[in-house]
Amino acid sequence: MLKKQIALSLLILVSMISFGQENKNSLKVNMAGLPLGLFSLQYERVLSNHFSFNNTFFYRNITGIPFGTTIDSLAKKHGLGITGVDFKYFVINEAKIGMMGYSPELRYYFGSKKNRVFLGLIGQAESYKMIVPAILLAKYKEQLFEIKAPINFNIQAISAGFLIGKQFNFGKRIALDFVIFGPHFGKAANIDANVSDDFLSKFTADEKVFLKEKLIERFGLNLDYYDVQVNDQQASLKTKKQVPFLGIRGFGLNLGYRF
Repeated sequence: MLKKQIALSLLILVSMISFGQENKNSLKVNMAGLPLGLFSLQYERVLSNHFSFNNTFFYRNITGIPFGTTIDSLAKKHGLGITGVDFKYFVINEAKIGMMGYSPELRYYFGSKKNRVFLGLIGQAESYKMIVPAILLAKYKEQLFEIKAPINFNIQAISAGFLIGKQFNFGKRIALDFVIFGPHFGKAANIDANVSDDFLSKFTADEKVFLKEKLIERFGLNLDYYDVQVNDQQASLKTKKQVPFLGIRGFGLNLGYRF
């Protein structure tokens, strides 16, 4: 579904550029995302002196996350309140995360000065692939032990919100958007997580039940939203209904060229 939305958006974008007027169009690259492995391309179409419409496409290959130790600390401190999942037993600083998505934006520029503050209303469709090590508690032949195992996540989410920033103009062609803050609220339409280990095939039925109970307990899972299963091949988690979440689009430096 996400790929179809992106393909349709690209077709609309090409049509808009083809029939655009001079200096009504801009292509922008988020320079702040490049050191983090995030590639973000934005097309902006001027609609009037104050309004414009933006299409942002972003992609990050699945790889380690920068500032992993800091993010790990923040997730353990605030994760349960924001996402409904307890991150105490996740090893975030060893995680690998990839993403792709599309974000439309209707933007309003305040005033008539050369450099102007803007407010954007945004939507966002995104897909994540993650490999996150976690510490699982299991029981085998009456002995308790912990397993450090990689959990594979696939997540698709849709959200809406706003962002605040300021645009700096350098002549008629070059502009720099400084994005300050952009909260967005939405729902994860699908979350699929699993961990595979050959050892699971050796567990008895009672030991599988124990592992399932400890997965729910350790990660604070709300069974109104999640279905957890343990079999001979894997332990898995799937959403039973959409899960509310809060996302943040933070610091951004979008360098653009008008044509």
